[in-house]
Parts: sequence; C-alpha cells; structure tokens
Amino acid sequence: MSRQSGQHGHLHWHEVARRHEYDGYIFQLLKVTRTTDDGRTNDFVLVDSPDWVNVIAVVSDEQGRDCFVMVRQYRHGSCGTSLEFPGGMVNDGEDPAIAAAREFSEESGYSVAGLRPIGTTNPNPAFMTNTVTTFLASGAEYHGRQNLDDDELVDVVLVPLADVASDRVPEFSGHAIMLAAYHWYRRATQDGRRS
Repeated sequence: MSRQSGQHGHLHWHEVARRHEYDGYIFQLLKVTRTTDDGRTNDFVLVDSPDWVNVIAVVSDEQGRDCFVMVRQYRHGSCGTSLEFPGGMVNDGEDPAIAAAREFSEESGYSVAGLRPIGTTNPNPAFMTNTVTTFLASGAEYHGRQNLDDDELVDVVLVPLADVASDRVPEFSGHAIMLAAYHWYRRATQDGRRS
C-alpha cells in the first residue's frame, strides 16, 4: 500500500506480492513484486527492520563544558569504530519513548528524567521499511551501570558540543544516522546550544 497519494500518484508502484527471503535476526529480507499504473512490473528487495531510536543528552563534564553523552563501538559494516548517540531497536509493540529510555540506560549507564521526540526519518527509503526517531533527554544522571547485550562492547564518552559543531569528531560525522539526529537536535535547540 502506498504511503503517499495525490499529485504524485503516477510515481507509485503498487504491491502485488510479498515473499520472505531471509531472517537476519535484526532484520528480514523481503522480495516484493510491484507494478505501475502504466503496466511495468518488477521485484524489489526490502530490508524490513524494527524501528530504531536514539537519544541525545547533554551533561556537564569535569571542566564544566556542555557535552553530549555518546557511545563508541565497533561497527561491522564499516569495519571500524563509530561515535554515536546511544540508541537501539524498538521491540514489537513497544512505545518508542520507552525503548529510548531503556536503550539509553543500557548503553550509557545514565538515566533520564524526561524524553521528547524531536525528529523521525527513514534510514534509507530506497530499500528500508523502518524509521529512526531521535529523542532529546532532560535530567540525565549517571548511575554507572551499563546493561549490554552479549555481543556489545561499548565505551561511554562525553563529547563537547563544540567539537561536534565544528566537525572535529570524524568517528561521528561518518555515520549518516547520527548526522540526521544532530540535525534534529540543531532544529530543536535552534542553534545547537544546550536546551
């Protein structure tokens, strides 16, 4: 079923068949047959994944600088480490805000007093079916206990806002979803200063 209609309807492909091809634990591969109004038909491969969340929290470091609470971990796709806002998958039927609080606490060892959604996007609409929602945290406090999955190796890092704003963090700027999250943060705080 199409998510858009109206003046762009002539661009839509209409689904006529869907087949499960592969179970990748954190995603499913689907082969979808779609057709156009002018009679073209083709198969497309889709990555069907749960929705994702990430959390942006700002705290003060020991020098009194405003810093993002971030995590550094190895990413198998890029074969290198990445510096990211904490986050993860939304469980089936779970409220995204609940998932965001849970994932943030598990990865960072911080709890939050509140979360508000500041933006949602599709990671890659060409072949992915899910969304990623960015939440802005308030009242982040360190409780010192990560609760990581068996296959997670994660360091918690406080990164000055100024370093991210001036593009001095290559591990961060190499991750498209983090750049999207930072975009939502800048919009939500108007100029990227602590909210």
